[in-house]
Amino acid sequence: MPFPVAKPDPSRYERSSGAFLLPARAIAGAVLSALLIGGCAPDAFLPDAPYEDFLNRVQSKCLYQRIGNVEITSDFLQTPYFLDLTSRFYNGEIPQAAFVENLQGAYSAEPGSPGVNCLLAQMPSQGGPVPPAMGGPLPPAMSGTR
Repeated sequence: MPFPVAKPDPSRYERSSGAFLLPARAIAGAVLSALLIGGCAPDAFLPDAPYEDFLNRVQSKCLYQRIGNVEITSDFLQTPYFLDLTSRFYNGEIPQAAFVENLQGAYSAEPGSPGVNCLLAQMPSQGGPVPPAMGGPLPPAMSGTR
């Protein structure tokens, strides 16, 4: 003899306090994602060959030097905070003093340490191309030419 199957009680779902929780979570997640994406570095979605060249110079010339409590390694050069901070400085969005202050706060870096000095020596103001925010040419994707 088969067991009787209980039918769901529709009033139970109407009384559930979590009935509207899923859409609220989805909306909150979408808003949070938009805020995180909006706060990304300017080159987060566009290829930026000059910035990539800067990172390559840092990797070849500053490898294994210390920035406070971290060492410059290929893994470190891929950390989101470091990429965001160096991209903002590279593109002229923050001044050198703010860049060094952020390194000091995030990594306990001494402003005159060899790692910080090496990073600064690789920046465009030391002879490289001038970033767009400082009057240099825009990358092809932003200048309207291809």
